[in-house]
Amino acid sequence: MTPAARLQAAAEILDQLAGTRATAEAMLKSWGQANRYAGSKDRRAIADRVYRCLRAKQRLLWAMQVSERGAGRAMVLGSLALIDGLPMDEIEALFSGQGYGPAPLTDAERKRLTAGEGDAPDWVRSGLPEFVVERFQRQFGDDWAAEATALMSPRAPIDLRVNGLRTTREAMLEALRAEGLSPEPTPFSTFGIRLPSEPPPNLVKLDAYQSGLVEIQDEGSQLAAFIAGAGVLPGAQKVVDFCAGGGGKTLALAQMMAGNGEIWACDVVEKRLRAIEPRLARAGQSAHFVHFSDPGDESLLEPLKGADLVLVDAPCSGSGTWRRHPEEAHRLTEDEVRRLHVLQVQILNRAARCVKPGGRLVYVTCSVLDDENAESADAFEVGHADFTPLDLKGLADARAFDSTHLNFMGHRLSLSPHKTHTDGFFLSAWRRQ
Repeated sequence: MTPAARLQAAAEILDQLAGTRATAEAMLKSWGQANRYAGSKDRRAIADRVYRCLRAKQRLLWAMQVSERGAGRAMVLGSLALIDGLPMDEIEALFSGQGYGPAPLTDAERKRLTAGEGDAPDWVRSGLPEFVVERFQRQFGDDWAAEATALMSPRAPIDLRVNGLRTTREAMLEALRAEGLSPEPTPFSTFGIRLPSEPPPNLVKLDAYQSGLVEIQDEGSQLAAFIAGAGVLPGAQKVVDFCAGGGGKTLALAQMMAGNGEIWACDVVEKRLRAIEPRLARAGQSAHFVHFSDPGDESLLEPLKGADLVLVDAPCSGSGTWRRHPEEAHRLTEDEVRRLHVLQVQILNRAARCVKPGGRLVYVTCSVLDDENAESADAFEVGHADFTPLDLKGLADARAFDSTHLNFMGHRLSLSPHKTHTDGFFLSAWRRQ
């Protein structure tokens, strides 16, 4: 494909993405399957352009003075001028209308490219949704812009979690280097390995992945599981992953338990639970499953009661992962954040009934918004005097990570791309009296 044809493909994918709830990753994969003539370099260049446009979407729409629907061409044009800094003659050469490239520039497009961003407000320059900017300014103060830039701008690295029951991080670093990759130890997780995102390797084809020696898991997600302290107390434990999702934390919890007790994985979507089984089998681990087919059915909680640890990785906006899924930032609404806050408190109330006296309840989100983090935790505390704050640093499993440079705030901890170079996460922990 010519460079111009790649730009046309990126514009078409952006238009398709605007009319769906699909992820950019899924849309790019679908495009690649439907256009087999595109080589790996073509697909990589197209994906890079799509993600550049999504991360700077607000800036590009503002600069080009267009609405989101059908804005693929305008966003690609704006990215060439504002992000790549190409001069007008080079942009016109790419937009010549020849071959499979995009049509020539219009006079209105030339005018907008020449004008640039103009007096764009802070929320446009940040890349965040408008209603999120005020929250960032309140939460992070003078650091709000740096937090926004780290969340929306760079392409995130790829983190792996080493299965410490079967191998060591040192052995996996050596094995991955032998595969031609450039792995580095993660700064916090002692089981973490970080790979650069460019070019993205096909990890699922690696022997280490196929044999269950490594799993793909952001370091922040690893820390959330390790800090819960599943392997800290002596004796067999009963651990419940109350909102297991894809099972990343289920596997990390099972690893720290090392077969000393039982783990229960729960979710409202049965398909997600079934997807955990092959991952557990590959890692040489096992779990019990509970499908919350009716979230209001109290009988479904019975096998979970008496738990030493209940981890609630609650449904959330996913704002902490926007560096990986920038398209999701522009789908989030203030009403949805309010709905999620109510749901999170409801789930915490249900999960609390499964914790035995003296047991632990740990609340986790992959969000950076206080509405879903501190405010949801506060709301739970108001109605549960029998749950007292539990010092996270004292609870955490020192075997699994280095806490020296983590800013624990008593029973709470926040992670973010700017502060910890992880996805955004929030944790809060309590002990049942």
